[in-house]
Amino acid sequence: MWRRVPFLSCWARVGLVALLVGGCAAKADPFGQQVQRINEISISGEELFSRGDTKRASRNFSRALTMSRSVDYQPGTAQQLNNLGAVALEEGDYPKAREYFTQAYNLNQDRQQFVAASINQANLATAAIKQGQPAAASQHLMAAEDAARQSRSPQALGRVYLQWASFYLDQNDPAAAQDFLTRAQPLATTPELKGTLFHHRGRLALARGDTGQALDMFIQALSIDRSVLDRAAMAADLFSLGEVYQTRGGLAESWDYYVRAFDVYAGLGKKSQLSRCLERLQEVNRQGQLGHSLERFEKLAQPNPA
Repeated sequence: MWRRVPFLSCWARVGLVALLVGGCAAKADPFGQQVQRINEISISGEELFSRGDTKRASRNFSRALTMSRSVDYQPGTAQQLNNLGAVALEEGDYPKAREYFTQAYNLNQDRQQFVAASINQANLATAAIKQGQPAAASQHLMAAEDAARQSRSPQALGRVYLQWASFYLDQNDPAAAQDFLTRAQPLATTPELKGTLFHHRGRLALARGDTGQALDMFIQALSIDRSVLDRAAMAADLFSLGEVYQTRGGLAESWDYYVRAFDVYAGLGKKSQLSRCLERLQEVNRQGQLGHSLERFEKLAQPNPA
């Protein structure tokens, strides 16, 4: 499964910098000031989203969307539609997520903003996977790859290749996953992509029964993801390290990694992931006769009251 939160559209910041270039002595541009304010609100929303506060993030993105539309700022409109889709996806509202991502994609495709269009299609693929629709996910990934190629951005294409690798790992097709990881390797030049590359290499090694290599890959992924404080990715790395040790029979070490993953997911407010961690904690506690109390984990993993 794709390990990170849905992709937010941060690309509009580049446009903001270009828009405001002109020196400190230049007279303030009213449109530029409004764009700057929109981006400040959006960035604040992104920070809230990264901490798992989807409700407040949604309010920021909705406000930024209204402001963007009110001044005919189409890059901002597309950006916030995608970001609201990411919130809906995190909250499990898949129809709303698809609607937002599709609207964002249509705007970006019309404006030939192909990097952003690729992100929109990648998010649609994630929504399809979460709904158990691999055929639809494959179609969206093909569209994401096509947009990435049109963008001529190596990073955009590398991101799609890594999502293809994740897709094929989910489909238990290690040969296809290996092919896309090989394609992604020279394109994975940012910490985000490098962390994802090592993580999926770890998944591939674990699928092939090579727990030694899997351990090395996940440790490297965790180091990279920690360096940029990508908490969702860190939690996935920690959970996977727990799986490696559980497979090897190192149940005490496995317990420790599942606890660490649980605590990061708890900080992000990810109830579904807390349930997965709790199940594994129960397993290794029982298998290893560790005798640990599960009370605090069971309490935090309880569904929120309706």
